Formats: sequence, C-alpha cells, structure tokens
Amino acid sequence: MIGKQIKKARLLAGLSQKELGDLVGKGISTISEWESGKRSPDVELIPVLGNVLKVSQAFLLDMTDDPYYKPSDSIPDKFPMYEEDYKLLNAYHAADNKTRAIVKALLDIE
Repeated sequence: MIGKQIKKARLLAGLSQKELGDLVGKGISTISEWESGKRSPDVELIPVLGNVLKVSQAFLLDMTDDPYYKPSDSIPDKFPMYEEDYKLLNAYHAADNKTRAIVKALLDIE
C-alpha cells in the first residue's frame, strides 16, 4: 500500500507531514490521507515524492523493501537500465509539462 510506504519514507527522511506537504505542494491533511490509505497521490507525484524523500519509486509503490532500490540492481539481463537512463527518466518525470514538451521536441518525439 503506497500510503504505508510514503509514511516509512517520510520517517526515514526525518520529515513531518507538514514538511513533506510543503516540499510537494500539498497540505498536511492530504499527506495524512495518503498515509492512512484514504487517498493516493496522483501518479505524476510518484517521481517527485521519490526525489524529495530520497527513495526509489519502486519502494513507494511497494515493489521492494529496499528504499534505495535501482532497477539496474537486479534485472540488467531482462531490461537494461543504466544509471544515466535512470537519472534521465527521473528528471523527465519530475519535470513540468513545458519542460517535457521541450524534451520531446528536441528528440522529435510526439
């Protein structure tokens, strides 16, 4: 459950609910509702939460118990993921829509 993982990551980071909310632009009640399982964050916020809390998105999505898991740690044969790829994908997912549009235009991707 993502709420439990957000709470674990927040506590690991030594942040209060208010501090996390301030960092991601949400109120304390929203953070509380996420952690209690009443609501879930929008999917676009997962990379932002990962960056702010300094944990992997896989950890937040309860796909691993390792807060610092990197896809290249365990599945390089099946799906090669290099450190630079990981950083670029995280940066892209954390970017605003304008920045994403610029990246897509530069790479000629629709």
